[in-house]
Amino acid sequence: MKVLTWNVNGIRAAKVPLKTLLDSLDSDVICFQETKVTRDQLDEASCIVEGYNAYFSFSKKRSGYSGVATFCRNTAAPVAAEEGLSGLLSSHNASAIGCHGDTANFTDEELQSLDAEGRSVMTQHQLKTSDEKLLDVVIINVYCPRADRENQERFNYKLRFYELLQLRAEALVNAGRYGTCTVRE
Repeated sequence: MKVLTWNVNGIRAAKVPLKTLLDSLDSDVICFQETKVTRDQLDEASCIVEGYNAYFSFSKKRSGYSGVATFCRNTAAPVAAEEGLSGLLSSHNASAIGCHGDTANFTDEELQSLDAEGRSVMTQHQLKTSDEKLLDVVIINVYCPRADRENQERFNYKLRFYELLQLRAEALVNAGRYGTCTVRE
């Protein structure tokens, strides 16, 4: 499985049709960061691409801010997908990935805030090994927050985001899932 990650700095800024762009990248899973689009701004051509499954996380706080998207070729379609790191955005989703770890050190309000900027979407894939065993592989597409040390509130937000990301990744590994993060700051 080939996985590609790219900070696109705006998904609507592509100069060619999205299908042409995705096909040219020759990858099974393509992770975009900084899509800068909200659900209501997303047009059909950007979210329904022939031959691909698309998964998005949008900023719920600001329009045109952050956001990630994962495009999976139909031949690499995930068995599960989930928005965010906390599990709160997918709590009613039967096909969620699960394995959230012990989030007792976070308040519900803080978890919601950490997921509200549209910075993570995960897909779980099953891959066959050479000896025909199935492996669960989770791809975490992450656009990490940037913060200057001078802005203490934002810096603390960034550190808490990293703590939640680490907690989630460790929980997935402890559950026997292989994983990779596509991280961009």
